Amino acid sequence: MLSVILVSNYSMKEELEDALKLNGYDFNDLMIQDIQHIERYPIDDEYKTIIIQSANAIKKIDSSNNHIYDSKYIFGIGPNCKKWVRKKFSLECIIPEADYSSVGLIKKIQDEGYNLGKTLLLKGIGGKEIIHNYLKEKKIDYTVCDVYARVLNTDNLRKVEKMASKGAIVIGFSKSSIEPLIDSKEVNIKDIHFFVLDKSDENILKSGQVASLTKLEDIYDINGIVNKIKGIDE
Repeated sequence: MLSVILVSNYSMKEELEDALKLNGYDFNDLMIQDIQHIERYPIDDEYKTIIIQSANAIKKIDSSNNHIYDSKYIFGIGPNCKKWVRKKFSLECIIPEADYSSVGLIKKIQDEGYNLGKTLLLKGIGGKEIIHNYLKEKKIDYTVCDVYARVLNTDNLRKVEKMASKGAIVIGFSKSSIEPLIDSKEVNIKDIHFFVLDKSDENILKSGQVASLTKLEDIYDINGIVNKIKGIDE
């Protein structure tokens, strides 16, 4: 039975671990890219709109930051953003219905005719520039704040390399979370089964590069993920 390795930050990892262990799987939580927050008070003014490019951009923001409560709209990329905005601030976060990506969010904003006004974009260093470029193109009054950086966890990378050399199932929801493993010379990724989030704007891997590639539309469907893993490992 193949080991399952989670290399991404995931709010439901305990539920996934329990479900996998019930089915006899060895579950390993080994983030390859740690998140280092560099800005605790990025919401430094009143903004009509706040756009959260990833959940990591909101997790460490101080919940006493009153400016967030003054905004009319809070947008996020997907369910994880929505969950953390509600958890930390008891506020609602508008997300795409299905296409959890920068492209999907921009389409929702345009299709539903939102007037963004003064906008704050919260993102990580090195994150995608799709939304930033959209705001610039539309000549929206905006500010960009990089609130976190991704830092390579070399110890975890070595552990993942060792485990994956025998074949494994690796769950990584973003390109940045699995890039160090893809680029590693210590493993043959053709021996690895990858589970990634299906993002229309992010070509993470091609099927021919790896043992198998499973694109998940809903990362919160625990039973669905477990059944897909069982299907691969039969």
